[in-house]
Amino acid sequence: MRGAGVAFLYLFLIIFPLIIGALFDPVPMARPFTLELAVAAGYVVMAFQFTLVSRLTFASAAFGQDALQQFHRQMSYVATGFILLHPVLLAANGLDWNTLLNPFNDNPWSLKSGTCSFYALLALILFSVGRKRLHISYEWWQWTHAILATVAVGGGLLHIYGIANYTGTWAMKGLWAVYTIALAGLTIRYRLFLPFLRWRQPWEVVRNIKELGDSHTLVLKPVNHAGLRFEPGQFAWLMTGHSPFALEQHPISFSSGADAPPGGEVSFTIKGLGDWSIERVPQIKPGARVWLDGPYGVFSADRQQGPGYVLIGGGVGITPLYSILRTLVERNDARPLILFYGSKDWEDITFRDEIQVMAKRQNVKVVYVLEKAPAGWSGETGYITTDILRRHLPTGHERYQYFVCGPTPLMDLMEKLLPEVGVPAEKIRTERFDFV
Repeated sequence: MRGAGVAFLYLFLIIFPLIIGALFDPVPMARPFTLELAVAAGYVVMAFQFTLVSRLTFASAAFGQDALQQFHRQMSYVATGFILLHPVLLAANGLDWNTLLNPFNDNPWSLKSGTCSFYALLALILFSVGRKRLHISYEWWQWTHAILATVAVGGGLLHIYGIANYTGTWAMKGLWAVYTIALAGLTIRYRLFLPFLRWRQPWEVVRNIKELGDSHTLVLKPVNHAGLRFEPGQFAWLMTGHSPFALEQHPISFSSGADAPPGGEVSFTIKGLGDWSIERVPQIKPGARVWLDGPYGVFSADRQQGPGYVLIGGGVGITPLYSILRTLVERNDARPLILFYGSKDWEDITFRDEIQVMAKRQNVKVVYVLEKAPAGWSGETGYITTDILRRHLPTGHERYQYFVCGPTPLMDLMEKLLPEVGVPAEKIRTERFDFV
């Protein structure tokens, strides 16, 4: 019900300006449909910019923050399409291209602001889609994304108010005033209010443990506060800068058990994949202060009940699965647990020793699948396939709950293979951390 309400609100916020524009048209004379469509496209694009400005709990709790981030990324392509449609349709109705796209000509500020918004959004999309090919670090992308988004939204609002065709009516002025105030409020909440709350609730690094698989585990304890409670499989945004007001934030899954007492320690395991995780994380010393924003995510065994659980992961994706496995084992949960762990080789298996200890329990079965098996290896090799799944899944596995996390190719493959072995789609849960 919450998800349906959020989806309805999202559609309503997009469509409502178009309804108001149609009802309070300041230019009653007939105009070409394409020109009207160009105006509508600009309005709809501005409505899109209000999506996911901040991490609103009521929305993330319904879908999961990772799903909302994926949706935000996909909708950015739609927004870009509308942005491109806007000047094209205006030019088709007689406006000069130099007037539309040249920010250095003698146009009034109302047109220049729209042009700046246009280029800022295109640059935002380019840097996001091409981040890896352009070798842009995640940290630098966060800064540019925030700046370009501000220019795109701010310039678009100035353009709308300055042109004042549809915003010439009292109804549309009032509506966009409400939208602008809401946007400002969300920005202040996200950039100032929430960081201030986190600043008053710091965490201290207790241990920095080097793990197999080029990973490090940061064990944290709360400083003068009760800490937080989370569900196994959830994640938080980790801030290791000088203060929680810094833009640099990283989504990291909890790797500790979820039933720690109030004020207890929590841990995050970080695989070396980028500049921050390779260079910064190994240098974090015990006693350092960090800040957390969370928990987030619906990728949790606590939310999906079943007669058993199958966990399928590889690479950095083992972290939330390990938290689920560890939590259920610590609870002495009698339901069967099966872990399929795909790894490059035996030495790349993060949490190998801890998993081996848990594998000795009666209700835990671990299936390692190695790309490069050592001499004398008698286990599974290559990649996780339907044959491997069928060999190790028990009778009645169709009723189990399945959790998949790892590289994107692995998750895409499992979403295809699991139904082939009889697993209903509604039993499959995935979590994707490719936020950019």
